[in-house]
Amino acid sequence: MSTRISTESYTHLLSPEYWEFIHQVEASFPIDFSSLPIAKQREAYNAMLAGLASGDPTNITVQDSELKTAKHNLPIRTYQANDINPAAHIVYFHGGGFVLGDLDSHGGICADLCAGTGFTFTSVDYRLAPEYLYPAALEDALLAYEAIAAAETLPLIVMGDSAGGCLAAYVAHHTRNSAKQPMAQVLIYPALGSDYSLISYERYADAPLLTTASMYDYLRLWLGTQEIPKQLAELPLADKDFRGLPKTIIFSAEFDPIIGDAELYCTQIRTAGGEAHWQEEKGLTHGYLHGRHQLASTQASFARIQAALQSLVA
Repeated sequence: MSTRISTESYTHLLSPEYWEFIHQVEASFPIDFSSLPIAKQREAYNAMLAGLASGDPTNITVQDSELKTAKHNLPIRTYQANDINPAAHIVYFHGGGFVLGDLDSHGGICADLCAGTGFTFTSVDYRLAPEYLYPAALEDALLAYEAIAAAETLPLIVMGDSAGGCLAAYVAHHTRNSAKQPMAQVLIYPALGSDYSLISYERYADAPLLTTASMYDYLRLWLGTQEIPKQLAELPLADKDFRGLPKTIIFSAEFDPIIGDAELYCTQIRTAGGEAHWQEEKGLTHGYLHGRHQLASTQASFARIQAALQSLVA
């Protein structure tokens, strides 16, 4: 028997205010969004997010540059709080299904978190599909982290949302025996595996703002194939050993197909003797960070994320 929540049921499960946010997002996209060329999809995605923005805080300095890595240069954007000695450096990876997003799309999130915590943030513009297929984004994430870590004396934290959460966790897995291992990983509604038999992919298959079908589409574009293995090599949940990972903090949206990834990942870490904290944010959907200026519920979660970051260096 299917556990899937019907499309109609979300009308009652989500608040009227949240539905206003959803309608605002949906109205910003062209009706034929999924059939547009990738470049046009990226333009529409960034335009939608720009429509939700409220301007960067005035107490930070933002600078674009290129990060020289062992293989190639990567565009980055650094956020510094003015007149504050930062207690940590966050390496941030944006979401967008490995297909969409850039330094602009998630710039407001980094700016607000920088202003709120006083931490330095560096956002990484990794290579996207379909121009650059798996594992290019993973490789760029590790290259960027290693280059930043080599020049940094502050404690390092890896962070990301959605696909960016996958990249942050990938870095955590591949640096756990390094002298410059991050002190923590903070993941926001992360995509961590390719096992679509998890119950959440069926239960929340028709959730607003991200469906299971959309997840399939993005992963196929990233892989460049119609076939998706149940355990895609190099993804965090495909690892056989979860020992030695840094402290892990995950925030998930309640109505999100990939919430099962987060729950399973935390279970694996705890079973291996590690420390993992999982916060299920009730009444929210995938991508809710972008509504932090519109809704009290998303503002509250954003404040909890900020507090979690600050607790790491308290």
